[in-house]
Amino acid sequence: MTVTSITLLRSVPTPKLLALLALMLGSALTEGAGIIALVPMLSLLSADVGNIPSWARPLASHVTLNALLAFFVGLVAVRAVLQYAVSVQQRRLQLDVIDHWRTEIFSALVRADWRTLSAQRTSDHASLIVMGVDRLGFGFANLLILISGFATLAAIWIAALWLSPLLALVAVGGGLLVLAAFGPLRRRAHLLGERLGDDYRRVQAVLDDTLRAIRLVKSHGRESTADADMRRSTQGLRDAQIAFTQAAGRSRVLLHAGAALLLAGIVALASVRGIAPAVLLPLIVLFARSVPLLDSLQQAAQQWVHAAPALTEAQSLLKEMRAAEEATSESAEPIRPSRSIFLDTVTVHHPGREHAAVENVSLDLAVNTTTVLLGPSGAGKSTLADLFGGLLVPDEGAVGVDGQPLPDQALIGWRGSVAYVHQEPVLFHGTVRENMLWAEPDASEEAIERALRTASASFVFDLPDGIETVVGDAGRQLSGGERQRIALARALLRDPALLILDEATSALDTANEAAIVSAVEAMKGTRTILVIAHRGKLAEAADTLVHMRDGRIETIEQRA
Repeated sequence: MTVTSITLLRSVPTPKLLALLALMLGSALTEGAGIIALVPMLSLLSADVGNIPSWARPLASHVTLNALLAFFVGLVAVRAVLQYAVSVQQRRLQLDVIDHWRTEIFSALVRADWRTLSAQRTSDHASLIVMGVDRLGFGFANLLILISGFATLAAIWIAALWLSPLLALVAVGGGLLVLAAFGPLRRRAHLLGERLGDDYRRVQAVLDDTLRAIRLVKSHGRESTADADMRRSTQGLRDAQIAFTQAAGRSRVLLHAGAALLLAGIVALASVRGIAPAVLLPLIVLFARSVPLLDSLQQAAQQWVHAAPALTEAQSLLKEMRAAEEATSESAEPIRPSRSIFLDTVTVHHPGREHAAVENVSLDLAVNTTTVLLGPSGAGKSTLADLFGGLLVPDEGAVGVDGQPLPDQALIGWRGSVAYVHQEPVLFHGTVRENMLWAEPDASEEAIERALRTASASFVFDLPDGIETVVGDAGRQLSGGERQRIALARALLRDPALLILDEATSALDTANEAAIVSAVEAMKGTRTILVIAHRGKLAEAADTLVHMRDGRIETIEQRA
């Protein structure tokens, strides 16, 4: 058993796995015993019992045919019940494995630090969690088929050894030679499994990119291009699946041809050795039963190695995400600055970039003032905001409150005192109320209404269903400005010590921009606000203007 298969088996509780193995063993033993019972039954139908094994002669002499038939029927019934129990338990364990890996990967992703997550493609993660883990579950099911099949095959060959050691050894040796011939096919299945993983990721990436940009696709008349991209990626996936089916079919042809040749040789040898029909017929049944078993084992082995790359990918991602796991916050108590929030000579390097995103930057945000970061794209404004918000731990320097640096663990707790409003507001498919409560589940009706009115989002109360209006997927039932104002209200519902507005008005029309600006101006002097902007009216609400370029602060302008 490989390290990969052991890793997968460890994904399920040991008692459940042992129970399944016990059921598999019972099923295998009943099959072997049932076929052996054919020997005394057949001998009772013949006057010649001289050539049957000595253990069967007393049964043939002292047990009636009806009793043996009843015993045989009972064994078959018990085996049927055991097989039912095995199939149900196998399915349960398969679902346990899928749930285990899906939740483990998801949990590791959401607990990883922002710097690691922001450098990766979310569609790859979605592909692994949905399709990759399903492949993993399918591989696990085939691993269980392998274990069950080998147990049954072992019981069959033990029964064959009991009937005729010579013929059984010939069959075992021939079977092993046939299985050895499948080595190259298994390696081919593994390569096809790796290719299939790449094709799944391509399909997921095209799907995610297109659906996220569906408005852009339609507004630019790029439907045909999007359709062609999806067809190409789907065709690649389909080609990989067909290639695997072809490889599996070739292996089945090889197996059946080899098994037929082996069975013919065994019958010929039995004829030469003068083995009684009462023994030969059960042996033929045993060997004939072995052929479909070998077939299912071979197919299961190929399916397993085909799915194994998904486990490798899952393990690799888990290792990376767990290495990037953030420390648990020491305290759930919110931090409320009384004087300032500051950065002290901070430097941040992003993976794969030659130059620092921000370098040796120091900046104080006085409590209850509004600071606006200005500068071109790539100046480091968003990185600076992420530092103030506790999302990023600086490579050098410190983030602090009221003159005291915050240790890394405290930075995570600090996030509970920060609220973000991004350029692209994130709303969930649900009602306005549900979107508000997502940020603060225990908020009262009064607090929700107050936050909406403070954010210039009173329009909500004039909607057909008011606060119970469903906003649609990503809030598409609302305009961009309406979504942004609800997002601002949701941020305010947390009563944050620091409110960060990241290009919050850059994509809005004049009227909606004015509504956001009005809300920000109304909060001046009552809340610490950090605004990221290229230009626009929000800059006019600033107490402090900070100009950035190339990861450094160029000037700081205090406004009266």
